[in-house]
Amino acid sequence: MRKIVLFGYTKTGREIAKLLLTDEYEVTIIDENPMQVALANEEGFFGRHTTLKDDKVLIEVGIGGEAEVLFCVSDDDSLNLFVTLSARNLDKNLKILTKILKKEDGKKMILAGANRTISPYDVGAAKAYRIIQKPKVSKVLNQLSSLRNSISISEIEIPKGSFLDGVHLNDIDMTKETNLIFLGMLDKELGEKFIFFAKGINHKIDARDILVVLGSRKDIRLFEEKIWT
Repeated sequence: MRKIVLFGYTKTGREIAKLLLTDEYEVTIIDENPMQVALANEEGFFGRHTTLKDDKVLIEVGIGGEAEVLFCVSDDDSLNLFVTLSARNLDKNLKILTKILKKEDGKKMILAGANRTISPYDVGAAKAYRIIQKPKVSKVLNQLSSLRNSISISEIEIPKGSFLDGVHLNDIDMTKETNLIFLGMLDKELGEKFIFFAKGINHKIDARDILVVLGSRKDIRLFEEKIWT
């Protein structure tokens, strides 16, 4: 029996779960909303009220172990991104299908570790089901995933006078402009405390703060050149 973890018992999540309600799959539903968990249990699934922001919980539900597929289909793009990154870090072979709310977010989800993105606007549930059903499709996805070997995580210090010096996070959309994923930052004023961008804090960037980014080596180099101009 194939073990599948589904994060987010949303409309898309429910559609996917119902397609998987067969003897072939063992599906674990994770949601931060206790009402959605109760609904999942009523509809015949094992629902768990928790968050996947902690690696310990990811491991408990099978990521990095028996789980073969992870669906990140919550209605929060930041959460989907964070969970995708964390799960990929634990298991390089896990098949991850992540929901995107905007088409332009597809690239950053792939960079973060998703094998495939699911759009609620293009019959996402049925398409996602076909992907995990067809070995040939999975093989192609794995080949595409190997392209991530050129992806790096880099720490970039903000120089004084940079266009980012003194700017608040919510006032810029760096992902669109740079093709990079911004994971978080080390704030010098807070004793080098690491702040995850996925938590939605509108923090001010200052000179000597360090941004932690994920992307291709080429895009990282271009961004480093940009912040010094």
